[in-house]
Amino acid sequence: MNNPARRVLLKHVEFQRFLRLITENQIDLKGAKILDLACGSGHSSLLLKKEFEPSLLVGFDLMPSQVELCKDKKQDLSFVGDLLQLPLKDNLFDAAFGFGLLHHCLDWKRAAKEIHRTLKVGGYLLIEEPEGDAASFFRKWAGFAIPKEGYFTFAEFRNYFRMIGFELVAQKTIWAAPFQAFCFRKM
Repeated sequence: MNNPARRVLLKHVEFQRFLRLITENQIDLKGAKILDLACGSGHSSLLLKKEFEPSLLVGFDLMPSQVELCKDKKQDLSFVGDLLQLPLKDNLFDAAFGFGLLHHCLDWKRAAKEIHRTLKVGGYLLIEEPEGDAASFFRKWAGFAIPKEGYFTFAEFRNYFRMIGFELVAQKTIWAAPFQAFCFRKM
């Protein structure tokens, strides 16, 4: 998560895919209140801050060491917490961004509900995820810490988000079919 290759992928592929989804769907996030889910050491937060000049930017991560790295970059915007119980108000954010997050959760469905709770009605969730087979591959062959509970098909993923009150605005391949970027809107 803190290696140069990951930062390049984040900046030049994943974030660009989100920007394309935002542009194609005429979404305006300038000055918005934004939640950076799993902000890590702050690279994604810096991209969000530069692009959207948010009125509020909150970075969240499960790992205290990542939040400390973020703070070392003079980003006093991050906190450590439980994604299943975010210490944030209901209906606070205009948008939330997740750069490969839910497949790491033991209960991704509960985490999705918590993200939904923090978004305003009409707010957007831009999230990218690998499908279950890709997550399984990376767990087995690359040793990534991806729990089996984090495996899902994209049909299951979309259907669950629809069930909890999101509409799918757009879905695009990131760089290969098992890696997709989603734009959901809270209904």
